[in-house]
This record gives sequence, structure tokens and C-alpha cells, in this order.
Amino acid sequence: TSSVANSNWAARSIFNPNEDVAADSAYLIRDRVSGTLNMEKALFGKLKSTFGVTYEGRRGKTYSWTYINDLNGDGQSGNDLMYIPRAFGSGDVSFASVADEQRFWNVVNAYPELRNSAGKVVGRNSGTAPWVNNFDVRLTQEIPGFASTHKAKIKFDIFNFGNLINRKWGRIDEVAFQSAGGNARSFVNYKGMDAQGRYIYSLGSTEDYTTRQAKGESQWAAQISLSYEF
Repeated sequence: TSSVANSNWAARSIFNPNEDVAADSAYLIRDRVSGTLNMEKALFGKLKSTFGVTYEGRRGKTYSWTYINDLNGDGQSGNDLMYIPRAFGSGDVSFASVADEQRFWNVVNAYPELRNSAGKVVGRNSGTAPWVNNFDVRLTQEIPGFASTHKAKIKFDIFNFGNLINRKWGRIDEVAFQSAGGNARSFVNYKGMDAQGRYIYSLGSTEDYTTRQAKGESQWAAQISLSYEF
């Protein structure tokens, strides 16, 4: 998660910072589908023209559901895994109003990792960002070299071709990394305990995905190159 041991401690999502609990990796890609299609034809005498498409589809990056603030009192906000009550109206957790409780369950029921954690703490890195689709296209044309035994090729590449067609395609949407909790997502504030010893929840806005674009990963790009074989 970073360059020093303290970052590895702070930038992981955990319910008890001292417990050793197995969980999915922050870099897990559970499912991936890839394929390549190439078509070749000599359009100019013996000089070959090649058209190729490469596809990669994969699950998104894993992330954790945590509280917005600090539940366990370790001084780190945003890295404490969230407890999900057993059901709507169970009384396991105290909400400010019925409307807040309904809003809470609207979010929980929208995500299987939250819905399946009813009555317990949600697991670290149990959430998965949206599926990612990427197409790369290459057109290669052979051209004569300076000698009969030489061969030259001009290559034209379009990376993330789907994004060229539609700007909403080919995007990598994921939960942003933060120094406390790593790839963590939140929508609940822990407000202490009531007289019955129940957690008190107040709701904030649900953190959305961000489009990964630090190196242009979610936008198309074009490239022309020349190779010469002799």
C-alpha cells in the first residue's frame, strides 16, 4: 500500500486492528476473459495487410465498505469495516429516523456483499468495482524494403477503441485509494452507542466510483510505428 510499515497498517480495512483475518487481496482480479482475432490478406501483390483486434474483459478492483469516521478508536478514520444489522427493523442499530433506516437498507440491498453480510461485519475487499471492457485495434501493412530480403511494416494502433466510439465505453471505474482503509467506500457515520449499547448510525452520501485516468487508462489513444526487418 505504500513504502513504510505504518502505511500497511493504516491503509487496510479492518474491524479490530490487532486481529489477523484472511481476506481477498486488494489486487485480486477474480475473473478475466481475453481474446485476439487477426485477419491477413495480400492486398498489394505479396505485401500482406493484417487487421487485428484484442479484447480484454475483467472484473473490477476489489474494495471494502467502511465507516466514514473512526469506530474502534485507533485514531484512523475511514478504515473500520462496517457492521450490517440483521434486517430492517431488527433494532440491532439505532437510527435517527425510520427514513434513515430505510435509506440505509436501500444502499445495503443494492450491493450483494452488504446484503449477504446481514448480522455481521462486512468482509475486507468483498466489494467489486464494475466490469471493465477494452478493445485494442491494429492495422499492419507490409511495404518494400531496400533489398529483396528486407521487409518493412507500418503499424497503426488504436488503444481502447470502444472509448473512441463512445466516451462512456472502455472506462475503468473503481473506488479510489485513500491513506486510511486503502480502497474503501463509505456512507455511514458511527455516532457512539445508545443506552442499550447499540451502535448509533447517521447517514452520509454514498461515495461513488472514480474513473481511473492518471495515465489515460480510460481514454482512447492512437499510435503509428515503423519496423524494419533485415
